[in-house]
Amino acid sequence: MGEITGISWTHHTFNPWLGCQRVSPACGGAKGVGGCYAESLVTGRMGYNATSADPRRRLTLWGPPSTTTRHRTSAANWRKPLAWDRAAKADGVRRRVFCASLADVFEAHPDLPAVRADLWPLIEACDGLDWQLLTKRPENIRAMVPPAWRSSWPAHVWVGTTAEDQRRAEERIP
Repeated sequence: MGEITGISWTHHTFNPWLGCQRVSPACGGAKGVGGCYAESLVTGRMGYNATSADPRRRLTLWGPPSTTTRHRTSAANWRKPLAWDRAAKADGVRRRVFCASLADVFEAHPDLPAVRADLWPLIEACDGLDWQLLTKRPENIRAMVPPAWRSSWPAHVWVGTTAEDQRRAEERIP
């Protein structure tokens, strides 16, 4: 699940969980242009959907909390950033990790507080990597990051937000 990626602006992708809820036109679908690439990938090629032949993949991962779950990825997947960090430090080369390319770290879903609580120490431990946390929910960042980050943001953690039009830029960037 993303050890090496074809995304030109990052070296690795790490998905602590799968699933999300569309919140803006940039998510695509019925109210936007195109569709959500992450939803298409997870429910299509990866086969996480209600009709999957594999009962472990019969999950509804996209949509509101009342009708969906979020699927935490495997322990083996969670160990990958530790290996990437060791390699980056050994090589003396910083590498970027796009965290949650198939989710949104700052989504307010009831399945996520415990998983996020495990994510923050992993990010802190892997300080040889530059972590890219991209969101369409910047209003949740302050409340969801560890309290220590609010006064001293880690230099190796980058945060960004989608601003697909002027209205969203005015809402999200501040």
